[in-house]
Amino acid sequence: MLWAFLSVISGLGDAVIFAMMKKLKHVNSSIIVWVQYAFALPFLLVLLYFNYPEQINASVYWIAGLNGILLIITTYMLVKALQTSKLSVSLPMLSLTPLFLIILSYFMLKEIPTSAGFIGIILIAAGAYIVNIKNGKGLFEPFNSLFKIKGSVYIIIVAFVWSITSNLFKIGIIASNALFFTVLVYFFISLMMLPLFFINFNKKLAEIRQNLKLLAFLGVSSAFMIALVSYAMAIAIVPYVISLKRSSLIFSIFIGYFAFKERNIRNSLIGTAIMLIGGILITLF
Repeated sequence: MLWAFLSVISGLGDAVIFAMMKKLKHVNSSIIVWVQYAFALPFLLVLLYFNYPEQINASVYWIAGLNGILLIITTYMLVKALQTSKLSVSLPMLSLTPLFLIILSYFMLKEIPTSAGFIGIILIAAGAYIVNIKNGKGLFEPFNSLFKIKGSVYIIIVAFVWSITSNLFKIGIIASNALFFTVLVYFFISLMMLPLFFINFNKKLAEIRQNLKLLAFLGVSSAFMIALVSYAMAIAIVPYVISLKRSSLIFSIFIGYFAFKERNIRNSLIGTAIMLIGGILITLF
């Protein structure tokens, strides 16, 4: 069950990343996107030194390049969504990723969940949705907001594209190993984003200096999250890994409660209970 533990704990990195993006809403979006990958590279390279692959398939490079382009687009859209809309409206849409994966993982990797695993994925997606709905706002608030808040549309696109990049990650891991492919993707993204960093260079450099601690923490969290989830993907099928990773939105509840003074967490507790049941079905059956 190592993969399950890694998947859930990687969600802590996700929760911190979301919180940092929200806290850094005054910082230029391109800085946040670039830093998330570039600042994570040194930590990932240290890990790669101790776990370099014995064989590398040549296809890994174009897969990493494609994955990098898609992640740049989705990370930028995620930053915009988190900066322009409420977390309680936007984040529930990420619960759609495991549902997209049920279909896409079959076509891209021929991975099929068991009957219990399928039910577990559905429960985790439903629980993740419920967790992020504010009390008294109604079950369909996030869907109703689609026509009112642009951030929700961004998040649905992100959820769908992430289901593609997750499968591409698994393909890349098979072609090399978890850390090599991760480093390759993060290197490509950092390189591709670098020219944008030099536009208004002095202003962006000043922003980085002013927010260096938070940005460094964002990079460390990104490295922590991707390393764990990549190892989990090397062991288990992608829909299971991402579903358990998404169930870790419970970390966001605690961060919101203690760091952002968010209250009224009744829906969060209900959603968490549903996700736990789903997680048990995936890991034990």
